[in-house]
Amino acid sequence: MRMSVLELDPTLLEALRTLAEHDVEFVVIGDVAHAIHDQGGFVAGLAIVPGAYGRNAERLNSALQAMNAELGIAGTAAHTQFDYRRMDLREVAPCSFITRYVDVDVNFEPHGSGGYRDLFDDAAPVELARGVRPLVAAPADLERIGRGGAPAVPYAKPPVQLPPEPDEDGWRAQDLRAGRPTRI
Repeated sequence: MRMSVLELDPTLLEALRTLAEHDVEFVVIGDVAHAIHDQGGFVAGLAIVPGAYGRNAERLNSALQAMNAELGIAGTAAHTQFDYRRMDLREVAPCSFITRYVDVDVNFEPHGSGGYRDLFDDAAPVELARGVRPLVAAPADLERIGRGGAPAVPYAKPPVQLPPEPDEDGWRAQDLRAGRPTRI
């Protein structure tokens, strides 16, 4: 696809560049996707649907840390802060992060869609700037998500059980397991 003539805020481009530098697989939805398809519009933040497999969630977590992210929305920190850096983001999402660039909404499976794999099929890469070429959800998928009646992204809710605190020597080996249980 050709380079977009849309002028996006440099901080938004930096957020997208940081995600790309961390090899996060995601599809852009929300205001940014609408603005790209409509050649303009108001953009309040970045909404993404990341791939839900374990390694990608870890890369997303690293990218959010690189952007100094904290849980919150619209510039306001969440009232119940917990350390998302030690958590599986798939268990926290949907949630919103305040970063040094823009607010980033993360939803692994927005209402009206089957998640990343579903949106990936019709998404197209759009070059927004040098080194910034995210996959953008197709207009039909954006409409389908809009009809899905998705509520606004809430503050993240803490999981039922938090991971253990690190001991003096750091994490114990058995605490470093990642991923979801496998079905046998």
